[in-house]
Amino acid sequence: MHFSKSTNRLLITLLILIKLNQYQSVKIPFFDTIKCKFYECCQEPYLLRNYTKLENLLNEKLYGQPLVKSTLLTSIKGHLELKNPSKALVLSFHGSAGVGKTFVSQILAESLYLKGTKSNFFKFFIATKDFDLNQKIDLYKERLKKEIEETVKKCEYSLFVFDETDKIPIGLLDTIKAYIDFNQELEGIDFRKSIFVFLSNIASKKIADLTLEMDSRNLPRQKFELKSFQQSIIKDAYFNKGAEDKGMFHASIIDSWLVDYFVPFLPLERNHVKKCISNELKKYDFNDKNYFKTKSERDIDEIADELTYEPNGLAKFSSSGCKRVSNLVRNLIIQKRYLVNDEL
Repeated sequence: MHFSKSTNRLLITLLILIKLNQYQSVKIPFFDTIKCKFYECCQEPYLLRNYTKLENLLNEKLYGQPLVKSTLLTSIKGHLELKNPSKALVLSFHGSAGVGKTFVSQILAESLYLKGTKSNFFKFFIATKDFDLNQKIDLYKERLKKEIEETVKKCEYSLFVFDETDKIPIGLLDTIKAYIDFNQELEGIDFRKSIFVFLSNIASKKIADLTLEMDSRNLPRQKFELKSFQQSIIKDAYFNKGAEDKGMFHASIIDSWLVDYFVPFLPLERNHVKKCISNELKKYDFNDKNYFKTKSERDIDEIADELTYEPNGLAKFSSSGCKRVSNLVRNLIIQKRYLVNDEL
C-alpha cells in the first residue's frame, strides 16, 4: 500500500502524538479528536445506539420471535439511556439450534456500533472453539479477565457474547461475576454500562413444550407472555442441574441471580422457515428477472420439504430451525443450474 508524502507525514506525526500521549505528564490538546479521525473511539459516530435500526432489523429479519423483539428493545434502550445503571445488563438467550440466537446478537452489534460485529468493542466467544479444553481453564480465566478489562477500559459501552454457554468448562464463567455484579468500579474501570449476552440450548425442550401447549389453546405468538417462559427457563437453569452439567448450570452468576432477562427463542414453524428461505434467495441476483414471480414459491416449498419437523406425529417445528437454509438454497441453485450474478 502506497501513500502520498503528505499522508505519510501525517501518519508519522500521529504516531508520535500517540507515543507522547501515553505519558501522564504530557497532555496534548485535541489529541482525542485527532486520534478518532483515524481510529475507532468510544463516542459518536462510532457509537450508534440506533434503536430504530435495532427495531427495524428485528422486524424485517427475525421470524416467529415476538418475545425476543419486545424484551430486547425495552432492555437495551432502558439500560443504555441510564446515566448510572446499577450493574451491567445481562441477557440469557435460550432456544434450540437455528432459531436466531446468534443472529440477534449480531443484529445488536450492528445497531450499537458503526463497525458492527467488526467493532473493537464487540467480543464474541464460542465455547467449543475458545474454551474447548477443561485442563486449560486457568489459562482461559486469565485470558478472559484480561480481554474483558482491556475492552471495557477502551469503551464502557462494550458488548460481550458467549455462545454455547452450556458447554463452557465449570468455573470459567465465575471469572466474570465481578464484572456483572453491583460494583461501581474494579481497579478504576466501570463495567456497569456494558452488556453481557449468554447463548445456550438450556430449556429448549421446555420452551417447545410450552409453545405447543399455547398453540393447542389457539393462542397466537403475539399474545405469549414472557413470564411463563422465564419461569420454565429459570427452573431448568437454577434447579435442574446435574453433576455432569457444564457452563451456566454451575456458574455463580446463576446462583447469585445476576441474569436480568431470560429470553426465550421459540421453535420455528414451517411458515417461519419459508420466510428464512425467501430472505436467503433474495441475496442472489438471478439472471431470470421474473424468477421471484414465476419460480420462487415452488422452490421455497421444495426446500422447506427437505427439512425435518418435530415432534413425531405432529411435525410442528423445524428440528434445525433455519440453520440449514443457506446451504440448501445454494444446493438448489446449483442443482437447477440457475444463472446468478455475484451474491448480493
